[in-house]
Amino acid sequence: MIEWRWFSGWTDEEMVPRLARARTLERNFPEVSGEMTLDAGWSQVHSQSVLGHEAPGRPVPGGLFERAQQVLETFDFSDPRIVAWHFSAQEPLHGRTVLLELRSLGQQLRYLCGARVGGTRKEHGEVCSVFGFSFETLQGHIEAGREWFLLRKDHETGAVRFHIEAAWRPGQFPNWWSRLGFMMVAPRYQRAWHRLTHVRLRELVLKHPELIGEHVRSGQLEHSGHALKTAPVQFYAQRAPGRRETQLEEEIEAMNRGHSLTALGLGILAGMRSMSAPTLASRWLNRTQPGSEDRLARILAHPWTPRVLGLLTVGELIGDKLPMTPSRVTVVPLTGRMLTGALAAAAVATEQQRGRRLAAAALGALAALASSWAFYSLRRTATKKLGVPDAAVALTEDALLAGLASRLLPITEHPSGQGAPSPV
Repeated sequence: MIEWRWFSGWTDEEMVPRLARARTLERNFPEVSGEMTLDAGWSQVHSQSVLGHEAPGRPVPGGLFERAQQVLETFDFSDPRIVAWHFSAQEPLHGRTVLLELRSLGQQLRYLCGARVGGTRKEHGEVCSVFGFSFETLQGHIEAGREWFLLRKDHETGAVRFHIEAAWRPGQFPNWWSRLGFMMVAPRYQRAWHRLTHVRLRELVLKHPELIGEHVRSGQLEHSGHALKTAPVQFYAQRAPGRRETQLEEEIEAMNRGHSLTALGLGILAGMRSMSAPTLASRWLNRTQPGSEDRLARILAHPWTPRVLGLLTVGELIGDKLPMTPSRVTVVPLTGRMLTGALAAAAVATEQQRGRRLAAAALGALAALASSWAFYSLRRTATKKLGVPDAAVALTEDALLAGLASRLLPITEHPSGQGAPSPV
């Protein structure tokens, strides 16, 4: 299930039947934890912070560890400016189904997706005490993956730490523009949400204990998200400032961005030289997917295709230096560059990523459009205002083209699981 709305959310009366339906859904990924690796296409996030200290030994009744445990059990660690959780507290924590309301663009655009508590831990050993749970995304979620939230108290020092471990990848989308938007802005929202989770948990257990254990309730459901005064979401999306503010001991963010970066890079190549992008895509397909069942991939992977495209690329490199060659930003050449950018970006989708093909093609076309105008303007400025010979500028652009292509080749030379992200 997945729904989206502009400017407003869902009432309790609307959510109750949707929550009942979500309880019937399976998770939207088959992999177990050991298979959710970066090489297999899963992005990874790990972060750790110290909440504070209490007396050594097992958790103290009413102490820091127990207060943090109560916050986790009510899902109040989630900042409602990004993700609000809607659930029934009458359900046991293990296996509890939750509706996640994902909010973006100043909370004006909202998505409703399902998740479930897949595993719980409550352990008191000789060395430490641990409490936490994982949640797993359900069918129709715009992400796919598993995320662990764990509290750990060191019995010797009394330090209470909070850990987040996540593995995720894009899931299902209700429309093409949602997929494209996710590729462009999701990493910033995800980074902000992870950091704000550490901030909110610390704020609640240290400064607002009166709010702990109290559900935000309206109608038949409970909702996460007591209002707390923190910095804007954009602040925590930044790489350095947000990390200092959250007082993180450790933060590791390994994003598998091969699908978006490759599409973007191929679009930029097409804007510089229109045939370079499909030539590069054809070379990769010829090496890695010669027997593909996909029609587009099979055509570009044919042994003669990269040779023919290579000759066309050489011809374009020569023709670019001729004075009678039309401007790249006139209608026909510009349209052609956008088409070749879209074609190349869509063609290098792997079998598991065909659903992203439209978004990759759109990103490739837009990148080709922007690249065409950018390099046209730079070339015109260099020749008209700075007096640099046109041939010298063109050769410089060729060198930049070769450099970018060499950076893309490490991404596209390795099939998925062979030490590099799969391209899309």
